[in-house]
Amino acid sequence: MLERIKKIASSFRTKSADYRAEKVQIFPFSNLSQNLAFSTGVLSNYSAYEEAYFTSVDVSTAIDLIAQFAVTEYNFTGSEGDIKKAEEFARRVKLQTRLINDVRSMLIYGNSYEYIAGEQEIELQYLNPKRVIVKVDEYGEIVAYGYTSGTEQVDLPPERVLHFAYGRIGNSPYGYSIIHQVYNLLKLKQKLELMAAILAYKMGHPMLHAKVKNPMMIPEVEKVLQNRVQTNYAATRVEDQIAIVNQIVTDEAVELTVLNTDLDLPGLVEMIKYLQSQIDKALKVPRVFYGEPEGSNRATSFNQLKTFSLFLNSIRSQIKEELEAKLFPLLGVDVEIVFDEITIDEEFAWGELAVQLFQAGIIDTNEARQLIGFPPLKEE
Repeated sequence: MLERIKKIASSFRTKSADYRAEKVQIFPFSNLSQNLAFSTGVLSNYSAYEEAYFTSVDVSTAIDLIAQFAVTEYNFTGSEGDIKKAEEFARRVKLQTRLINDVRSMLIYGNSYEYIAGEQEIELQYLNPKRVIVKVDEYGEIVAYGYTSGTEQVDLPPERVLHFAYGRIGNSPYGYSIIHQVYNLLKLKQKLELMAAILAYKMGHPMLHAKVKNPMMIPEVEKVLQNRVQTNYAATRVEDQIAIVNQIVTDEAVELTVLNTDLDLPGLVEMIKYLQSQIDKALKVPRVFYGEPEGSNRATSFNQLKTFSLFLNSIRSQIKEELEAKLFPLLGVDVEIVFDEITIDEEFAWGELAVQLFQAGIIDTNEARQLIGFPPLKEE
């Protein structure tokens, strides 16, 4: 009986070991790089994300802030000789500036790539994400980075490519853009803003109904009203001068009536504010970094800053892992890179922030005092 139990237990251990060692194919990854829908869809998305970055103040400001705050000053730890060699390399290739650009590109495209070129003297070469295809085997392991230059595609070994990916899901070889979640919201917000502008224009230029006693005068009155509309429209296109013409003089043979319409402009403004709040959440940057502390008290804003700091740390961790796994071994150095973290000390952070916002004229004295927990000054 005892021997039988031992045999059963032994069979369990063998099966368990085999299961752990076996690679399981979940998706047909090997076909991903050849998938036409993938290549055309991703490339068209890249163009849309570029457009959003260059045309949306919300997107460009958030991405630039994240890139600048994520790649702070840094230092290397390790032996003195290795640290000196790493610092010389960092100065030569302007590593901090390159990493800021890499983070910015990663947030826009979802992916950013740097090729580690050279043998004796290592160089970094930026790879355009729109020209890179990640090639994987049937188990999702990256086997090469296909880079297209002109009509030629070159396969680059994965150990020579720094790949920074944002929001990668599962074992997908690609990240996704931070703009992806807000793209439709941005388009909707732009449409509502245009609609609000049209409503505001109509409220300032209401339609008129002209009642004339002599039908023969209708063409002449129509011409007068049309000239008024055209004059007002042309005036709004002049940047340095707006002359609204509303004066129409008639005799008692013409009676003018303003056609009022119920336009819910306040409701439209509230909808725009709601969309803005959703966009702010998706882009991660607290509004206080834009100089807009309104709507948040000291406690909630401090929590937002802490959350933002953790988000920045996740980006720094990815940079650190790629550099230490691929770049530093090729440099022949055994070092770690340590980024300076933004200090979120309550008294220090809020004191510095209040001073900067006050000096920039963004907030007044009482608003600055409120940020650091002081009561407002008494009015004399």
